[in-house]
Order: sequence, then structure tokens, then C-alpha cells
Amino acid sequence: MIMTNSNVDTTQDMVIEGYALIFNSLSSDVGGFKERVLPHALDDVDISDVKCLINHEDRYVIGRTKAETLELTLDSKGLKFKCKLPNTSYAKDIYENIDVGNVNECSFHAWFPKDNNGKDTGYFWTVEQGEYVRNVEQFDKLLDVSVVTTPAYKDTGVLVAQRSQDLTEVRELEKLKIAIELEGLRFNT
Repeated sequence: MIMTNSNVDTTQDMVIEGYALIFNSLSSDVGGFKERVLPHALDDVDISDVKCLINHEDRYVIGRTKAETLELTLDSKGLKFKCKLPNTSYAKDIYENIDVGNVNECSFHAWFPKDNNGKDTGYFWTVEQGEYVRNVEQFDKLLDVSVVTTPAYKDTGVLVAQRSQDLTEVRELEKLKIAIELEGLRFNT
């Protein structure tokens, strides 16, 4: 969901809300592939200390679950957030930019679980209409939700970090699979 002016309550404290993640939404190209987060990918993730940032920049903290200035809610649509902004110059600036519509998209940053060898897990690859798609089944840790100017998910305004790992391996496996199929065809003719 793209945040619009209606998501900002200008009559009370500086509060913003929206969806940082929409389930089953396909991203635009994020480095040679697209990505989709499946429902339940955040089911076992601890969200007791997640920050709300501007463009994923740690120096621009505008909310935090631990401080009870950021509320996160999972529903069937995705990860919804509500953030009460502090009385800082950068929070006032982003609030004004959201209010006038200059900034209207969101994102999140999460890590994947690791296997015993330290390799990322929690996702599987598919090829859809000739494009590689990483389907995220499980995250390990949610680091932040962010108000952003450049999201990967154009229809929802969300972004997942750690995008390019393991794509090379998937492409090599796909090439090997094609080579084996071609070799099989050669023997059958």
C-alpha cells in the first residue's frame, strides 16, 4: 500500500501509518531477479525491538517498538505500522514531506535464517515468465521498517534487503539442468 496524505493525521501528534510489507506482491527487478514475500514469513520473528527509519538510515530513527513509539501489526494483507514521530528536525521534515505527498512509500529490512554452514535459507527460487523470482517463506530477524523515496515494490512501496546473495548459484543450477535435458534429448534422437 502506498502511503497517501490520508495516512497522516495532521490534527494530533505527528503520527504516520501504512504497510511496510504486502504479502504476495512481486517486486520490480532488484538485481537480476524479482522477489515475493509469502504470508507467514514473519510468523516466528521477534518484533520487540524494531526501529522505524528514514531510508533505512540508522541516524534517522523516528520510532521504535521497544520505546513504544512504533506499533507493528501482522494481518492477512501484510505488515502494518503506526509510528508516533519524535519532536526532532528530521522527523518534522519527513512528516511534512509525507503530508504534502513528496514521500509516500515504505520498505523494510530483514535477515534470512542461516543453515549450519552460514548460508541463507528461508526462500526458494522459481522462474516466472523468464524471470527469476525469490519467494521468501521465512525471515529470521526484522531490523527496521522505513519511509523511503525509492522502493523495490512499486505497487506497495516495500523493499527487502540482502537481495543478490545466491542468485549466481541458482543461475548455474538452472544452466546445468538445461544442459542435462539437452544431453538427454541428444541421446534419445
